[in-house]
Amino acid sequence: MKKINYILSILAALLVFVSCEDETFDPVINYGNSPVLTASEASGGTYLLTEEEADDVLFSFDWTEADFGFQAAISYSLKIDDAGNDFANSSIIASSAELGYEITVGELNSLLTSMEYPTGVETPLEIRVEASVSDYANALPSETFSFNVITYSIKLPPIYLLGDATDAGWDNNTTLEAPYMSNGKYGIAAHLKAGLGYKFIQTQGQWAPMWGYDSGTTTDGTLVYRPDEDTADPTPMTAPDVEGDYRIDVDITNLTYSVYPIPDEIYLVGGATTVGWDPANGIAFTKDGVGKYSLVTDLSVGNGGMKIMATNSGAWAPQWGSDGNGNSLLGKLSYRSGDADPDPAEIPEPAAAGTYKIQIDFSEYTYKITAQ
Repeated sequence: MKKINYILSILAALLVFVSCEDETFDPVINYGNSPVLTASEASGGTYLLTEEEADDVLFSFDWTEADFGFQAAISYSLKIDDAGNDFANSSIIASSAELGYEITVGELNSLLTSMEYPTGVETPLEIRVEASVSDYANALPSETFSFNVITYSIKLPPIYLLGDATDAGWDNNTTLEAPYMSNGKYGIAAHLKAGLGYKFIQTQGQWAPMWGYDSGTTTDGTLVYRPDEDTADPTPMTAPDVEGDYRIDVDITNLTYSVYPIPDEIYLVGGATTVGWDPANGIAFTKDGVGKYSLVTDLSVGNGGMKIMATNSGAWAPQWGSDGNGNSLLGKLSYRSGDADPDPAEIPEPAAAGTYKIQIDFSEYTYKITAQ
C-alpha cells in the first residue's frame, strides 16, 4: 500500500511539473500612445506635380515612437488613400522601423499613376502612418495629413527642329525640342529667320528619320518622310517672309504641318481679371523667352474664367483659351486663329480670389497658374 501511495505521489508531481512547463505568458498589450505625424507642409494644401521637379522632395514626414505597453520591434507603414475613405483601400508608400520618410514628386506621381488616378485632375488624398507589432495586435494610426494633388503624364520623347531658319542652324547635335502633343502630333515655338529652311529629325546626331517639305506654303502643307539615310534627302520647309517667333505644328502620322506667328505681346482678359471681357483693354504679359510669357495679377471668383488675346485691338481673334480638359492650376491651350473658328473654352477661374502668377508656354502649349 505504501508503495502504491508513493507511485501516485510521483505521478501527481509529474503532472504538476508538466503543467508548469506547458504554461506560457504572452505579453499584455496595454495600448498607449499612437505615433504623432508631422509634415514639412501644412495640411490642406494643393500641389501641382511636374516632371521637371520629379527628383525634388515634395513632403518630409516624421513621427514619434508608438507605445504598445511593452518592449517590441515596431514597424511603421506610411499609407495613402482617397480623402474620407478611412484608409479602407489604402496603399503603402513605405514601411520600415525608421521614424521618418521623404517622398519625392516623381515617387508620388509614379505611385498615383500605378493606382490609376487620372493625370491633370485635382484629387483629394490623405496620408497617415500606422504602427504595428504583430498581425494579432491592432495597429496604432496617427492623425491624417490631407492634401490635393494634380499628377502629370510622363512625356513621350520629342522630335527635333533644325535648319538655317532656326537658332540651331544645321547642326544635328544642337537641335530644338518639339514636344509630343498627342497621337503623332508635335509642336514648338521657335524664332524663324525669313525665307530660310528648316526640317525635323527624330534623333539628335542622326540625319534620319527626317521630315521635310512635300507641298504647300510657308503657313501650311504636307510633309515627306525620310526613313533612313539611303533615302533621298527631302527639301526643307521655308520660313515665312517676316522674321519672328512662330508656332510650328507637325503631324508625322498624317504628314502635315502648319505655322502661325506668335506676337511679342499677349494680353489677359476675362471675368476673373480686373479688366473683365474687354478685348481692347487686356493686361499685358511679360515676354520671358521665345514662346514664354508671364504675368502677376489679381484674380477673382464668381465672374467667369479667362482668355489670352494676341492684340489689344478689340478683336476677338486670334486668341487662346483652354482645350476644355484643364483646371484652375494647369491645362493645355487651344488656338482660335479667326472669327470663323470655334470659340475655345475659358481658362478656369482660381479656387479662391488672390494674387496669381500666370505662365504661358507656346512650346508645351500650356498655361500654369500659381498663387503668390
